Amino acid sequence: MIKFSLLVLSSLGVMSGIAIVAALPLIAHHFGDVKHIEFLSKLLLTIPSVMVALFAPFAGMLIDKIGRLKPLFVGIVLFIVGGSSGYYLENFYYILIGRAVLGFSVALIMTASLALVGDYFSDKERHKFMSLQGMFVGLSGIVFILSGGFLAHLGWNYPFLIYLVPLLFLPLVFSSLKELPHEHKHNATDLELNVNLLPVYITGFFSMLLFYMLPTQLPYLVINELGGSPSLVSYFIAFSMLITATTSKQYHYLKARLSFAQIFMITYLSFAVGLFIISQVDYVYHLFFASFFMGVGFALVTVNINTWLLSLVHASKRGRAVGLLTSSFFFGQFFSPILFEPVVARFGIQGLFLIISIMLLFVVAGIYFKRTRAFT
Repeated sequence: MIKFSLLVLSSLGVMSGIAIVAALPLIAHHFGDVKHIEFLSKLLLTIPSVMVALFAPFAGMLIDKIGRLKPLFVGIVLFIVGGSSGYYLENFYYILIGRAVLGFSVALIMTASLALVGDYFSDKERHKFMSLQGMFVGLSGIVFILSGGFLAHLGWNYPFLIYLVPLLFLPLVFSSLKELPHEHKHNATDLELNVNLLPVYITGFFSMLLFYMLPTQLPYLVINELGGSPSLVSYFIAFSMLITATTSKQYHYLKARLSFAQIFMITYLSFAVGLFIISQVDYVYHLFFASFFMGVGFALVTVNINTWLLSLVHASKRGRAVGLLTSSFFFGQFFSPILFEPVVARFGIQGLFLIISIMLLFVVAGIYFKRTRAFT
């Protein structure tokens, strides 16, 4: 039951973003009188990200000080309240506030739950669990994105009801997870994080900056430029999540044979291929070919980064280290549409994807030549 509870908690992070992806163009249409609504509607995905980015380091310090479970339970309650608020709120800016509450809750949940993974499992067990977690997140993502696409047909605000799902699992989480007090004792020197963790945080930021192009840019490409429907957006991302789930399950086999650097090379090369395909399609269903490569890349990147971090950090400072990694992930998500908006305005969404795909080839080459220094 402990494993299942941790798996359920891991799915809340992906739910926080993709549950409303298919509804973004509909939300933009419904609030058409709001100035710059097409850009602002993308912030519904990224406002939670910046809240996580800002508060995750503090959440990490908090869980190292008072334990994992109290912040975790508070986070779950706030997740339900903030996430579902978009269903019954009619003011766009109030909905943004609800999304901010959602982000604060995710900071607590993701930091505490990943720290618990480090507490409960040894290195080999952790590799297997992270593989299982990646698969579960992928399968959960399929359910959430398809449900969001279906509910979007009923109305722009119906996908927000998905955030009530954690109510079903609250009793299980409360009863199965136990505090391990000896794992998070700390002192002043323990809280000084090693500079060796900086490459982990930079990689986390960079990876999410790129991977979040899929939920923030693809719906507009499919609906506005390729003539697809909201449900079709859901199918593309769901197929990508299916590939994510099946690939993630193989992570511990890959890690037994390959270094962190080699896995990152596979990750970014797969993502580059997927982006290149998207940049060239003129028929909407050809995007399924890209979804395969995107799914492979996404399957490996978060699992590899999380495992990399946990292999480097001591249990006494695990909360703070995980908090900073969570922050780097979600800062990347938040800045993704902001940094890429000028490129989209000049070259279009497909032009953006072509530019990034070429850039990633240089990144892969750089990792290859520098892998003996980094990713130890």
